[in-house]
Amino acid sequence: MENLLNTQFVKLKEAMNNLYKLKSSEHALESQQSTSVLMFVALKHSNRTVKRNIKSGRDELHLQKSKVDLSRLQLQNLLYEVSHLKKEIVRCQKFKSRDTYLELLSDKEYSNKLSGDYSEKANLSDHKSHLYRLECELRLRKELDNQYSALLSSKQELLQENLKQTQKYLSFAPALRTLLESTKPLHDALQLSLDVEWKLSSIFKYLPRPLYILFINLQALQRDKKDFASEVVGFESDAQMQELLSESENILKERRHFMEKKSTCEATPESTIESLLKPHPLHIKLVIESPDKCYELVLIIRYWELLKCVTVYPQFNSTNNSSFQGDINVVEDLLGHLYPDDSGQDIPIPGIEYELQSLNLTTEECLEYLVQNRFGKPYCWLQSMCSIATVNNKKIFKHEFNLHKMIRKVFIQILKRWRSWLRLTQQIRGLTYKDIDMSAAKENIYPAGLTGSLVQWTAISSEEFNIQNSGLINNLSPSNEITYTSYRAVIVRGSAKMECFIRIPSNYPLDIPLWTLSVHWNGRHTSVNNAAIKMMEFWTNSLQPKNLESGNRLLYSQLFRTIYSFDIFLETEGAVQTVREYNKEKPYISAYTKRIRLRPYKYIMKGSVYTFKQ
Repeated sequence: MENLLNTQFVKLKEAMNNLYKLKSSEHALESQQSTSVLMFVALKHSNRTVKRNIKSGRDELHLQKSKVDLSRLQLQNLLYEVSHLKKEIVRCQKFKSRDTYLELLSDKEYSNKLSGDYSEKANLSDHKSHLYRLECELRLRKELDNQYSALLSSKQELLQENLKQTQKYLSFAPALRTLLESTKPLHDALQLSLDVEWKLSSIFKYLPRPLYILFINLQALQRDKKDFASEVVGFESDAQMQELLSESENILKERRHFMEKKSTCEATPESTIESLLKPHPLHIKLVIESPDKCYELVLIIRYWELLKCVTVYPQFNSTNNSSFQGDINVVEDLLGHLYPDDSGQDIPIPGIEYELQSLNLTTEECLEYLVQNRFGKPYCWLQSMCSIATVNNKKIFKHEFNLHKMIRKVFIQILKRWRSWLRLTQQIRGLTYKDIDMSAAKENIYPAGLTGSLVQWTAISSEEFNIQNSGLINNLSPSNEITYTSYRAVIVRGSAKMECFIRIPSNYPLDIPLWTLSVHWNGRHTSVNNAAIKMMEFWTNSLQPKNLESGNRLLYSQLFRTIYSFDIFLETEGAVQTVREYNKEKPYISAYTKRIRLRPYKYIMKGSVYTFKQ
């Protein structure tokens, strides 16, 4: 086709050149012009021939492509059917009947309890005999359930009868009390200690009103929950002596009321605070035990007459003489972040600033004295537990009336935070001494093992953490009330090394630990110069405690995510290197052959196969 058109163009060009020469020599042009015009007709015919050939070729090409696409589609359908059949085979192999999880009777018990049914099932097949046995046991359980309901109703009747008898016996209490008082001289003569319990409980009446209200509610709560114990610490004589001193001081104040005000004493501020700030001689000691009975959280609650508030000082005790791992300020952080804007940095009593000004004292000096002498801090939630009206930093007045509900709520919150910190410190201890089982930290999803390994876990200062060049640190908002504990972990695989810098906030578990990563392999890679490291940090820090099953440990799970993300980074990044050091060992949902921003860190379950995806 190309040659035909070229031939026609060459002939037409030669005819045009001849016409030009004849026109230049002024010869006749009519015959030559007609011949040249006929050449255009031939050229048009050739053009149509070429177009017709091209169209026929295109139609033939489209027909062949349709055949190829059809065969490819059929092959893909066959591949999908094969994969579907494989999944169904695996599913059938893993199938288990629901009755396998039931605790059935043994053959001996079944034959004893259902002897007639046991003889009838001998002629049945295994499957039918098993179904028949399940029906028999279901009938037996229904009969037992009916018996249980009957026994429960009879138990309720007995309880009602016992209640009636108890009310009758209580009616004898006044008469017995009168008899006990009348026979007290006889008890003393015979040296009988029948009133020891009364003498021990008489110390409660010397408690100040806030501590007395708190102690009564704790005693009521202790009947329902056995996780803690409360007691009054102090001597009755000290409380009586303080009452006498306070009465004498009131008398002296009344005498000086009509006298001229003298200048303040020339004592130092410290001695003035020591003489004025004295706690009540009786205080409450609240002991909360850990689930394994190895540690105790002791809360010492004191009342201050001058400040008109209650303070709490926490401390940890070990019952098995084992060292407590973790931050030394964990006991203060445990109570300082129960509620927002309640860190114990102020005295939440209305008008206390003006009363302290009359004594040449400030709230800052009083709080500093309480902290230095380990008397604790006056939290707002603690005042609410003692029925003390408070005013917080936002000048909001609050007075709690439903004390039992409020105390239960605060106690449950303290218990949850303390147990979460215990689990965290146990994880830190295991990471420090590398006494961990990574198979138990898997989030119960990813089944394969890890290639990278943890070789070091050490504590570092906050300055060492802040100098890391990471976008996460630059974007963090500063907070004056939250403190941090920093650690450094080193993960190694082959010639590659990754440094992990972990910052644990003091309000854990409200805020989870923050991980910043730095990979040393063919240079230094951080979230600032490598988008893959940024996505790796996001994948590690996006793990939340609610995403884990009950009993799982957050720090171990974050480390597990970080290690397998490091493996994926080396496998995917190493695929584009000239010398391949790391092969692709993990299953990916699609081929990974080029550098892109996303990495397949997220793993999903496709049928019975676990794969990683972007």
